[in-house]
Amino acid sequence: MRYIAIFLLLANMGYFGWNHYRPQSMVLPVSAESRPLLNNGLILISEYQQGSGAEADSICYRVGNFTTVDEANGFIALAESKSLSARLSLSGEPLSAQYRVYLPPVSSRVIATMTLDALSERIAEAGLAIESYLITRGLLENGIALGVFADLAGATEVQNQLSEFGYGTEIDEIPRSSGDIRVELTAVSGSVDQTENVKWLELATARPYLTLVENLCETIAQGSQFP
Repeated sequence: MRYIAIFLLLANMGYFGWNHYRPQSMVLPVSAESRPLLNNGLILISEYQQGSGAEADSICYRVGNFTTVDEANGFIALAESKSLSARLSLSGEPLSAQYRVYLPPVSSRVIATMTLDALSERIAEAGLAIESYLITRGLLENGIALGVFADLAGATEVQNQLSEFGYGTEIDEIPRSSGDIRVELTAVSGSVDQTENVKWLELATARPYLTLVENLCETIAQGSQFP
């Protein structure tokens, strides 16, 4: 009986020692596959979800020193013709808009001048106080300006007066602010290369006073991309 007790005691001690000192198998933590930031910066959520196929090499700029909204709009039209994305941006506090009345552009300067002469005659005969002149540049080149008004009511009154003469005028709203007139310019996805420098030179040829500053593109960050 004594030998059985000693045997059981030695067996228990051996089992305890084997469990205590045997090498333990290590289980490495499994981490979710990390997805790197696309384009090394902030990206749109939709682009991130689509993976590397949605990488967008867009570069954004802010163009400044425009003297009028018309000039900025002309620049925007030219930029879009060169596969660039552009939009008007006014800094400072917003001010009340103004309203411009005009006759739309015609096909040539000669026709525009003849239209202006005939219209000026009708205005003088009717005794109306309407200033009119030929627009010689910009998006409305070869159109006829018929005044800028502080409110829509004044512009509509002139429009109604000229409609009695058979002229179809249009009214444009001109946004204003207390700050600078700028254009936010973006190179369209996939087109950012050395040709962008050429495009900028073409845009700025007749406007050497413009300034170009690289700007952060407006994007949406996804929280899971950051530690």
